[in-house]
Amino acid sequence: MLWTQKQDVGPAGRVASAMAYDAARRRVVLFGGNSLQALLGDTWRWDGEDWTQVADTGPSPRSGHAVAYDDGRSVLVLFGGHSSGDALNGDTWRWDDEGWTQVADTGPAPRTGHQLAFDSARAQVVLFGGEIPGADARGDTWEWDGEAWTQVEDIGPAPRANHAMAFDSGRARVVLFGGKVEGAAAGDTWEWDGTSWTQVADFGPSPCMAGAMTFDGSSTLLFGGIDPFADANGSPNLFGLTWEWDGEHWVERQDIGPAPRWGHAVAFDSHRRQVVLFGGGAVGPADPSAPEHLLGDTWEVPGTAVVPQTMAKLVGFSINPDSLSGGTGGATTAEVVLDAPAQAPTSVLVFVGPRHAATVTVPQGSQSAQVLVDVFPADAPIGATLALEARCGDSTRTAMLHMTE
Repeated sequence: MLWTQKQDVGPAGRVASAMAYDAARRRVVLFGGNSLQALLGDTWRWDGEDWTQVADTGPSPRSGHAVAYDDGRSVLVLFGGHSSGDALNGDTWRWDDEGWTQVADTGPAPRTGHQLAFDSARAQVVLFGGEIPGADARGDTWEWDGEAWTQVEDIGPAPRANHAMAFDSGRARVVLFGGKVEGAAAGDTWEWDGTSWTQVADFGPSPCMAGAMTFDGSSTLLFGGIDPFADANGSPNLFGLTWEWDGEHWVERQDIGPAPRWGHAVAFDSHRRQVVLFGGGAVGPADPSAPEHLLGDTWEVPGTAVVPQTMAKLVGFSINPDSLSGGTGGATTAEVVLDAPAQAPTSVLVFVGPRHAATVTVPQGSQSAQVLVDVFPADAPIGATLALEARCGDSTRTAMLHMTE
């Protein structure tokens, strides 16, 4: 693993922003954050070479919010965050590359410092924890199905905020690490299987909060973080280590690369197979010089997944049902089949029209997988036949969907 600095221009330096990879448009999208002088409400897109600002309207300027990419519906989902003063948000927004749309104002209590991850096996955005008004930490688990929030659990990890979280698509588990628990930095690791939380480790990376984590197609990578309560003098520890969680063990992978930092953001570009890191703070938040030590640099490191020399071939693609109402749309289950068991978790893109795509991940050792694909009336008029295309590497398959009256 070798980190490479890609850019030092683009979005202004900031902490507590949120970032996710838009697989349909093959861009990393970043929103908001805190310059430690003002809250930000700008939206940026990273294509592997340059940052482009694509919006300055949408959710109110905020920090401590969270985003996840819903690859079944080809949108980013944003929830919550801290606005000016003591105001916390409980709104839900959707980004579809055309702009931001508020889709809900009910669900989890307004909060900051929570995390989101998209469970692609069950097509649910999972939310855990955060701080509600009064700086009270929460330990509740919620899921967003594209229409509404449902609380699914209130036991599991201790209530916390500013933890790190990502979805391991190879094992179908949400992985959570660390955060602020009862006024101290935590170092425990938990996993959510869609039904319950299980603590799977209490050793590995140093206890920290405001680190950042993403799944890179093979392992869950954690970088950075801060322990602001490190000693009696109040001097914080900032971390610049890269750790890998393989489902059983944490392994330290590198101690050189980006400078130690907290409040940064990471995302995995699955098309280019690069972990992208942006921004953060280079000194503790209580340091009077903190606004002068914000980072606006962009780094990348290749994912740890071994890409097979012979790319898996797509040999089967079907949808069920194969007809939907052109007036109301609906959802169809797409199934993909490879020519051999996947040697590593393998992503297949399912395209519905020119801008709408879903991702189905075939787990390592499996030969097929399914994903629920939403089809909207705008995708095709009544009476039309819509061609859905599945793509894996240079192999493609097509299935026809009929839009009835």
